[in-house]
Amino acid sequence: MKLFVFFLMMNSLSVPVLDKVRNHFPAINSLEEAEFYLKLLENEKSPELKAYYAAMLFMKSKYVKFPLTKYKYFKKGKSFLDQLIQDNKPNVEMRYLRFVFQNEMPNFLNYNSNIQEDFLVITKGIEKSDLNREFKHKMLKNMLLVKNVTANQTTQIKLLLNKL
Repeated sequence: MKLFVFFLMMNSLSVPVLDKVRNHFPAINSLEEAEFYLKLLENEKSPELKAYYAAMLFMKSKYVKFPLTKYKYFKKGKSFLDQLIQDNKPNVEMRYLRFVFQNEMPNFLNYNSNIQEDFLVITKGIEKSDLNREFKHKMLKNMLLVKNVTANQTTQIKLLLNKL
């Protein structure tokens, strides 16, 4: 853990926090990584960074051991991200985060009611968004990897990738 944190700190001293977290999401593979990013993001004010804070709560819920603790972090992340999206409805990046999580969450959690809505916001807004081209590609490629992406969604995503 200490080596991981040291490596991240040394390799990204001059990289802005948003770029740092974008570069590592969704490849968070441990509780320690999720906690590192939670700590990094806890005092950030921008809506996008707050959305990644919510994402790290989801990631933390994935790696903690006890079921009640898992559920507590899931609920906190869900509530936080849903409120951010409510306040920033056209934000493509926030919709992308929720799309990824809602497709990956177990069905018994019932967190899957916004998948189509988020997909539409992403596909209609990504070309016009001010996100850089490289990150748009990364988002779309990550969307292709989610567990429950449909064949129709896959086709639309691939068409967008070719357009960008």
